[in-house]
Amino acid sequence: MGWSFPWASSSDSDFNYDFQAAHTKEEWESGAVEYNFRPMDLRPAAGEESAGLDEFASSIVGTDWPTYRREGPGMSAFVLEDGVVYHTYSAYARGLDGIWGMYQWLDRASLGRNETGFWWRRHDEYDG
Repeated sequence: MGWSFPWASSSDSDFNYDFQAAHTKEEWESGAVEYNFRPMDLRPAAGEESAGLDEFASSIVGTDWPTYRREGPGMSAFVLEDGVVYHTYSAYARGLDGIWGMYQWLDRASLGRNETGFWWRRHDEYDG
């Protein structure tokens, strides 16, 4: 549709660890995990492995429960103003339920959808 957005990725960085959305194997094994601004123990209780957690994780992303759960859902928004980056919003866990659609992600960004003028076109008005 000819849209472009300035995206950034946390891939190959410590960002997810800095914002407590990802946890090291050592943190997981100790139970000392900070997630959603509170301490948690995300390890399965004794016997829960047989309750289907590994099967669930395998069916979703092809891994086991500890590997799957060491990186939890989280979203943060920032704004760059006069060369300074400001953290404007974060949400974790069930706080993300309402923002899975792309427009809802953009609506929560500090500059919204960054749109000017009429932003949508009918399918027969696209180039090429």
